[in-house]
Amino acid sequence: MLILTYLKMMWRFSRARSLIFAALLFLSSVTEGIGLVLLVPLLGALQESQAEAGGVVGLIVNGLSFVGIPITLIGLLSTFLALNVFRALISYSQTIVSERFRLELLDDLRTKSFDAMLEARWEWLTTQKKSDMSNLLVTEIGRLGSALLFSVRFIVSAFSIAAYIIVAFSLSFPLTLAAMVLGGGLFFAMRRQHSLAHEQGKLLSDANRQVQQTVEEGLTGIKLIKILRSEARQSQLMLEIRSLLRKRSLQFTHLNAAMTVIFQILVALFMVMLLYIGVTSFELSLPTLLILVLIFSRLSPQIREVQSQINNILHSDSVLTNYQNLMRAAGAAREETLTPILGAKIQFNQSIKLSGVSFSYSTRGIPSLCDINIEIPSRQTTAIMGTSGSGKSTLADLIMGLLTPDAGTIEIDGILLTDENRLNWRKSIAYMPQDVFLFHDTIRNNLLWADANATDDELKRALKFASADFVFKLPDQLETVVGDAGQRLSGGEKQRIALARAMIQKPELIILDEATSALDLENEARIRDTIDKLHDAITVIVIGHRLPTLENADQLIILESGRVKAAGKWADIIETND
Repeated sequence: MLILTYLKMMWRFSRARSLIFAALLFLSSVTEGIGLVLLVPLLGALQESQAEAGGVVGLIVNGLSFVGIPITLIGLLSTFLALNVFRALISYSQTIVSERFRLELLDDLRTKSFDAMLEARWEWLTTQKKSDMSNLLVTEIGRLGSALLFSVRFIVSAFSIAAYIIVAFSLSFPLTLAAMVLGGGLFFAMRRQHSLAHEQGKLLSDANRQVQQTVEEGLTGIKLIKILRSEARQSQLMLEIRSLLRKRSLQFTHLNAAMTVIFQILVALFMVMLLYIGVTSFELSLPTLLILVLIFSRLSPQIREVQSQINNILHSDSVLTNYQNLMRAAGAAREETLTPILGAKIQFNQSIKLSGVSFSYSTRGIPSLCDINIEIPSRQTTAIMGTSGSGKSTLADLIMGLLTPDAGTIEIDGILLTDENRLNWRKSIAYMPQDVFLFHDTIRNNLLWADANATDDELKRALKFASADFVFKLPDQLETVVGDAGQRLSGGEKQRIALARAMIQKPELIILDEATSALDLENEARIRDTIDKLHDAITVIVIGHRLPTLENADQLIILESGRVKAAGKWADIIETND
């Protein structure tokens, strides 16, 4: 059943490639079968035997005579050589076609998986472990590619075995039937090992997940690890996880090796039995007996290979299951209106209005926000304050359309925010969190993420507007590489580049979520001056708790335990709460 699943994946990916591959397999098997059958008259010619050939051998001999090939030693040898040259070329083409097919299919699976993650709703993404998703993309789909390769090889082996069996049946039906019965019994005896391979595949997937998680957490927290002087502990943890992974891999290697030894011994025993029966009971001629010996000797490694392929395919079953589960879950969480080309940005001139908005995360038992009724005026600055856990960032995610309210509505100039216009609305928003993310790239390319067509003049204007003039004093200016997550820059420098990137979007609304909480007073003042310059041009929402950044806001909203504690003019609320 697993092999059929992989074949369906290949067929859905490219029917043309699948048909070409099948045609090459068919030609390879036919030429190999004809080559084996030709050995019978060829051996007869070597013995100068004039016995008339019958069955499949007779058909092939008559066919050669019909096309003008003499049934002589030279004629048969030439035909045999030509067939093998032709088969070698087919085998070469088959190898190239199958490997290219496998790699392209693997790329397609990785792309679809990554796209499914990118296109999923934010709420679903917050419930997933990033290390599990990266493990699937980087490691597990690689194992899935191996399973695809083994499936392809299984088909190749199956075609070859079929060719051998057809030739063997044409030479001796009872002996071949006996061989098939013994082979079937051998496969049945190995069913326990197949089950073990399946279980060990699951254990290996678990070990891969643990390794990926340990690596990502170690690299993300490497600064803390060094501060705490916990390098040895982290190294020991990595050693233990890698040891577990090595153990899982070796277990499967031991299983495959043991099965190969058992298989070789049993196949050798069966071949001796079959040949003894062929000589003593069926009185086969020497050429026929020699060809059967050749066929059975070639069948032995082919059957061993099939056994190994089945083990490897079963070993990767957990990967296929994980891939299918992720695609189903991510597909169910897909943002319905996500399309390659979105419409224009949504502009608004009046206000954003939230009416009776409530929201709860599926992983939490209590609501994050409850019955929120607020209005955010256009072209003004609104400050949102509250203690940690009061729901400030959740409110920002709802306003941006990253989350959908469980109850209540969000309106932009009286137009309801829905799945149909949510992504267009998101194009109108710039967002700047406390932990600014910069790509390990140049400053120019980091800015161009906001608008790939932005000119150098536009980039420079945005940098100056965001008080990021320091860029022009750097040796490489816009071509300066910022390092992993921008670690070559200070916190204030990263914030100002992020603000410049936001300005390049020409947003209708900009949300600064605790954007100045980690800055010193000088850099905070720079950001505050930029915010003041945005007044009357862009709607600004500032989320935080430090008064210098918030006190120039036109209105203040205070959240407490997911509810609006107070909302109104800054001076009125501060005076009331005093």
